[in-house]
Amino acid sequence: MRRAVVIAVALFLAAISVATPPGAATNENPRWAFLTTNLGVFPGTEKLFEPDDNLFWRLRPNLRDIAASEKLPDAEYPFKVSTDAGGHRVTPESKSGGKTVLFLGDSCTFGIPVNDGETFPALVQQALPGTRSINAGVPGYSAFQGRIVLEQWVGPAPAAVVLTFWPNDLSAWDHLSDAEHQELLAAERRGEFSRHRLTRLLRRVSPGTRPRLNGEEFAAEIRNMIAWCRERGSRPIVQIWPTQKQSLETLDIDRQLQLRQIAAAENVALVDLVPAIRKAADPTFFADNIHMRQAGYKLVAEALAPVIRGELQRQPVQK
Repeated sequence: MRRAVVIAVALFLAAISVATPPGAATNENPRWAFLTTNLGVFPGTEKLFEPDDNLFWRLRPNLRDIAASEKLPDAEYPFKVSTDAGGHRVTPESKSGGKTVLFLGDSCTFGIPVNDGETFPALVQQALPGTRSINAGVPGYSAFQGRIVLEQWVGPAPAAVVLTFWPNDLSAWDHLSDAEHQELLAAERRGEFSRHRLTRLLRRVSPGTRPRLNGEEFAAEIRNMIAWCRERGSRPIVQIWPTQKQSLETLDIDRQLQLRQIAAAENVALVDLVPAIRKAADPTFFADNIHMRQAGYKLVAEALAPVIRGELQRQPVQK
């Protein structure tokens, strides 16, 4: 009975909230608001972002040496961030010539909490002369956002694309998936009704664990990015990110298992960092359970660079 009353109240509130006058568009972006109110552990990073209609947020372009840090109860890791005109984290000494390797991912690809030249895309570029790394990693990004970044790519296709996603895809934000949230934002900006306003209210009443991408959605986005690469002659490379716990424990995570299965089914190059981090057995490679320190990112680059080199030496992908 109580549940029925709660749902009835939610429906009433939904009816009120969706009564938006025609043309009364809104610029509300709850995902952007959520991001900016949850950066307390990363002071200074609030200067790095700006809202985006399609991506929810993105990196600001043309930043220079923005001071930030990861501030934990027992340690603080300061770092500086610069971005280029395209809103990508700068890769020092990156040249316009040579084969382009595009790195898509989240804050691990972006490189929290290290300096520009200490990220694994930057270290890969140093290890592979004649290549140009573009670090398109953005803190908080899911595979949904990564796919949009790829679809927005302008110019010649990169020679290789490294995909590093899963941690943010598992997180639950505002009771909606990324796709649902994008549809809701688009409707609200047009001053139109979206069923996802009601969906969000109902899930608030009876909150569950609806992640930003469920397993099926996550797999679809990874496959969409692989297909994009193949259609344009780029070499897709799937990378599986480990956790600090996996440096000491035998632990498998569903999304990691999915990535292994997708890479095998699609016959895509795979860089599985879990065995490498287990072999190292050094939790100090990490600043927290997900983000690495300089030695950890160096280990990533050492595992990834030979795979990229091998992919670049193979025959071009048939478009």
